[in-house]
Amino acid sequence: FLLLGVATLRAIISYQGRPTLVTAILLLAAYGLLYGTEPLLFPRFRWYRFLYFPVQAALLLAVTNLRPFLDNTCSLYIPLGVQALHAFPRRAAIAWMILFAVLLSVTLVVGMPWEDGIGLSLVMLAGGTFLISYDLHYARGHADQAESQALLAELQEAHQALQEHASQAEELAAARERNRLARELHDSVSQMIFGITLTSQSARLLLERDPARVPEQLDRLEEMTGSALGQLRLLIAQLRPPQSP
Repeated sequence: FLLLGVATLRAIISYQGRPTLVTAILLLAAYGLLYGTEPLLFPRFRWYRFLYFPVQAALLLAVTNLRPFLDNTCSLYIPLGVQALHAFPRRAAIAWMILFAVLLSVTLVVGMPWEDGIGLSLVMLAGGTFLISYDLHYARGHADQAESQALLAELQEAHQALQEHASQAEELAAARERNRLARELHDSVSQMIFGITLTSQSARLLLERDPARVPEQLDRLEEMTGSALGQLRLLIAQLRPPQSP
């Protein structure tokens, strides 16, 4: 739009008081309108690009054919080359850029003394090459940034999945530990309780047949009960989570 503004301002100054002023303003306004609406229409209408560039080239040819000749209007081919770079595949974009470079150079050589035209065309082509290179570098940087963001999102998803897997592994380990403790409880404490039951039954029989031996059985019963209680406390302590220091 800066190049368009400069071209419009020079056209107003150069064509002031001439019939070609209105024509130049209308042609440049049409160019600017199409150029400004290009980002909106390209994504919606795939066919629009095949109409857009020929129309823009025709508008510039019409402007550059006005007299007196304004050399800076040829610089408006440069933004079209940048747009073609994004609108077409690589080979087609290169073909359009070559076409615009040829139109720019031929128009300058025809509209000016050929020495001046060649020199100015080389300057404009160098500037256009710089702008296109900068645009490519910017687009590549933007693509790299988007790729980095996508990789970061994938890493975050992988990290979350890893955390979920670790949590599941911890739950599985806790379940295995509970199963182990349950087996120990069944193997040790259950046997002790079974022994306590037998001892109490034996004490009941001795109470009828040999009461003198009952205190011995009761002492044994008390010892077995204390041992079973200690084993239960040990298992409960193992079930408790470790306390942080």
